[in-house]
Amino acid sequence: MKQVLLLLFLCSTTTLLKAQRIDQIQETMANYDYETALSLIEQKEQTVPLLLQKGKALQGLRLNKEALTAYQEVISRDTTNTRAFIEAADCCRKLARNNQALKYYEQAIALAPKNKYARIQYITLLLSLEKYQEALKENNMMIETDSSTTILHLQAQCFEGMKQIIPAMDCYHKIQEKYPSDYLSAAKLCVLCITNSFYDEAIEVTEKYHQIDSTNIAINRLNALAYYLNKDYPNAIQRYKHLFDQGDNAFQTCFYLGISYYAIDKYYEAHAPLGAALKQQPENIDVLYYLGRTCAKTSWKKQGVEYLEKAINLTIPKDSVMLRLYTGMTDCYKMAQMYQKQIESIQERYKKYDRENHKLLYEIAYIYFYNLKDKKNTERYLEAFLKTCPKNEKENQTEENEEEGRMLVRGNYYNAAANWLKDLQSKQKIEDFFRNGQPVSAGKK
Repeated sequence: MKQVLLLLFLCSTTTLLKAQRIDQIQETMANYDYETALSLIEQKEQTVPLLLQKGKALQGLRLNKEALTAYQEVISRDTTNTRAFIEAADCCRKLARNNQALKYYEQAIALAPKNKYARIQYITLLLSLEKYQEALKENNMMIETDSSTTILHLQAQCFEGMKQIIPAMDCYHKIQEKYPSDYLSAAKLCVLCITNSFYDEAIEVTEKYHQIDSTNIAINRLNALAYYLNKDYPNAIQRYKHLFDQGDNAFQTCFYLGISYYAIDKYYEAHAPLGAALKQQPENIDVLYYLGRTCAKTSWKKQGVEYLEKAINLTIPKDSVMLRLYTGMTDCYKMAQMYQKQIESIQERYKKYDRENHKLLYEIAYIYFYNLKDKKNTERYLEAFLKTCPKNEKENQTEENEEEGRMLVRGNYYNAAANWLKDLQSKQKIEDFFRNGQPVSAGKK
């Protein structure tokens, strides 16, 4: 009897210790002490529940690759574990393994068709991959039984991705009717209206929301912008000035407040907000233009000149940029065998942006001779190139190399050009002689 009691005592003690350990793991997980939780889990047999806990702890430490391994171990043991598929999919998304994540979500949905979380994550992933038709199809299946704001938002995003603006706007209208306080739907609807020049509707949407919450800065900015774009400058000024006075010094607020004042000829009032916008974006061409024009119409005329001069200097591309563009264009013409265009691009580059690079004249001669078979222009450009030779140019020996019938010149291009021109002219004299005259016989001088 004593042995039985002892055995029962030992069993109950072991069970109690196990329960305490499990409670300890759960407690550490609840306190986000994932390292301790992992240490405790490793001391126990790796059951499916513990592997799920292990995966969650690893995710908490952002060790998503290791967490995925834990969930895959669960799946290998239990192919009906919906949670493991969902967690594995979430890990794959964080690891940018999107195709694998899609498969895991699909398997989770197949196991639990009514699992809302899995379906929402699946649709969201499809949207991020721009698979809008598939996302819409999946979303339509959900919307039959669930017309919550989340599902309607997803449906609207599907239509937006497919460039179906009116259906997208209808979705946001439905959200507004059901959930008037949903500011995100009001904001997105307003953006669509503005993007498609429906300014009156944008004003109506934002004014309606303003009655529910007059402090939402995002809606207030869109409301002011809609008035501005609708050329209702007095109301735009009123809305932007309210934002400005409340401490909203965002670039768009300052800029459009200034332009609204400018539009109704209130130049002194425009000066301060435009100046504030310029501090944030000192090289913004539009700000420099409007601020320059504003200054010219007020007492800051010299500053106006400076602003406009700066705007012009920023607008005109730098020579280095144009040089790179022309170099690229020349190469494109060459690859396309458009040799006359290639020459024209080199001429423009030399004339405007690379005036000291006289070797370009030599390159033009090369194209005329080898690609266009034009000896006259070859000689013309060789002569022009030689005229650029400095007087103290040393007589360096020219190194030549024949490759595929073309002369590749290295070293002193001026010596090479002189020799090439001399050779061309010499051959031309012989050709002219035999064309126009008679060869001298061997017995005559």
